Amino acid sequence: MTEKFKIETDPSRKLFIAAVGSSFQISDAGALAMAFLQEGGKIQTQTSEYTFVADTSALEQVDPALLGMLEQAFKMYTAVGFKKVYVIEPKSAAAGAQIRGIAEKMNFDGEFVKSMDEIQ
Repeated sequence: MTEKFKIETDPSRKLFIAAVGSSFQISDAGALAMAFLQEGGKIQTQTSEYTFVADTSALEQVDPALLGMLEQAFKMYTAVGFKKVYVIEPKSAAAGAQIRGIAEKMNFDGEFVKSMDEIQ
């Protein structure tokens, strides 16, 4: 993924997907949040029918300044009321450990998967 992030809805599969690229920086957080809200507005009355997918597969080691923002994002994902929440694990072991650390800290109840193929 060459973009910093991408937010999309797949109505046929009832998926709401937020993907972050390897070049994602803390300065991109505001734009990501706006895109999330804008795209989410398209399904706001159907959120409970949609599965949320956070695709972090392209992330490399996460800048420590981003960790707090990612924790808030995880909280938002679970509070929105999606049917189910999946996180596609980073290919980078370092980023994976950071993401899992955030999830454990906040008792994240979503599911970690290796790829989109594992999402039901």
